Amino acid sequence: MSYRVFALTLALFSTLVVAKERVHIAAASSLRGPIETIVAEFETQHPDYQVYISYAATGKLVAQVQHGAPYALILAAEPDYLDELHTRQLTLAAPARFSYGQLVLWHPQLQGPATELIAKAERMVLAQPRHAPYGKIALSYLQQQFPATDFTGRMVYGENVAQAAHRVYVGAVPIGFVALSQMLQLQVPRADYTVLQDVPPLPQAMVLTLAARSQSGAQLLYTMLLEDAAQQVLANYGYINHVTSE
Repeated sequence: MSYRVFALTLALFSTLVVAKERVHIAAASSLRGPIETIVAEFETQHPDYQVYISYAATGKLVAQVQHGAPYALILAAEPDYLDELHTRQLTLAAPARFSYGQLVLWHPQLQGPATELIAKAERMVLAQPRHAPYGKIALSYLQQQFPATDFTGRMVYGENVAQAAHRVYVGAVPIGFVALSQMLQLQVPRADYTVLQDVPPLPQAMVLTLAARSQSGAQLLYTMLLEDAAQQVLANYGYINHVTSE
């Protein structure tokens, strides 16, 4: 075998060895901590796949799919958005719930009942309710707890719950409505946040889109998220594991 043929054969072999099937998924920004842990384990167990993750507010991700984004698996902080995709026949099946998230009030260096801290705060941040489930439920909480109070001039909005958390983290606002999973990911002291028990847990849902037909790893990852090991990772980030299918 000539050197040139040997070199070409070696190059082809090397390409085949490193080639991995790409799996494109999208997840609500509140899920970043557990999903990155689960995906890392998935890639260890399935080295033939490489997962690419996009994070944004759930409503934004759904809009991207409707406009042709190649996500094969969508992980959302609220199932209603995924129901819309299913209604439009952009999914392989109906969405499935895989866990439940919890809303918290982050109040670093401030102590007291959540309602008192909110009443006194000059500004507070929440994710944009128009497309972020955690922002939507935070607004509902404010309306229920303070029906006679207009917070319009005191509200600051983040594009998603990650941006909302960042504004509290850098001290731009004193308090904010974020996800419990973010507090655990950032290892925030327990005294600096309050789990809002009056707010029902947010059902986390997932669905395979039509793009999953050409991304076989998406189905494997979907199945993995329902297994005990992945459910334990979610529990470690404050999610309530009560898996049901819709």
